[in-house]
Amino acid sequence: MSDCYTVIAKYYDKFTHNDCDYVRWSQYLSEAACSRGVKEIVDLACGTGKMTQLLAQRGFVVTGVDESAEMLDEARSKLKAMFVLQDMKKLALTHQTDMAVCVNDGVNYLSPRQIQPFFERVSANLKCGAPFVFDVSSERKLSDVIGNNVFYWDGDEETLLWSNRFDGKRAQMELTLFVRQSDGAYRRYDERHVQYVHTEDELRSALNGAGFDVLQVSNDYGKILKKDSLRLTFLAVKRYK
Repeated sequence: MSDCYTVIAKYYDKFTHNDCDYVRWSQYLSEAACSRGVKEIVDLACGTGKMTQLLAQRGFVVTGVDESAEMLDEARSKLKAMFVLQDMKKLALTHQTDMAVCVNDGVNYLSPRQIQPFFERVSANLKCGAPFVFDVSSERKLSDVIGNNVFYWDGDEETLLWSNRFDGKRAQMELTLFVRQSDGAYRRYDERHVQYVHTEDELRSALNGAGFDVLQVSNDYGKILKKDSLRLTFLAVKRYK
């Protein structure tokens, strides 16, 4: 069993190209940044650098942070930027920056006890008044959409099987990837992922305890929040002392 986002890294963009509206998300982030005079952004759990690239194209100086060397290799193939191999729970930048973002479920990979310490690390690396934007998959998404379901993606050279089990607090995901070899045979790879449920109230409380004020909670980057929303987006700012 491989660590998260090792073998899958090479194929991640191919498997997820229709799932997320990164362009629209980047517009939301850009508007939050420009309204506050942001020049530098740290992209946490940046993965293959899809958002890093879009924000850089919008004129920001972006640093990507991820703990998967394989995902960062993919990111570096997209653009020339500062990429840091680091566990975001131990975030330590060389200087405080203007803004932090964490898109596409990165926070769901943190257990409940890791949430506030992570927010505290983010706060320590931001200037006062700096915005912090992140999203989480809602409980409804983890329970009903991902839930106890099986998905697959079948291409010419790769096949991905994705089976899930939801226990009320977390979704445990088993990913099995088959890759066609030069001799026509297929090689199998396995990864295990775990995503945790975090409620709006729990996240608000943790942000407040870490020195943030929550300005907005929306559905999927700026849409009206509803009870059945699948992706909650938080816009917070580091509180002035």
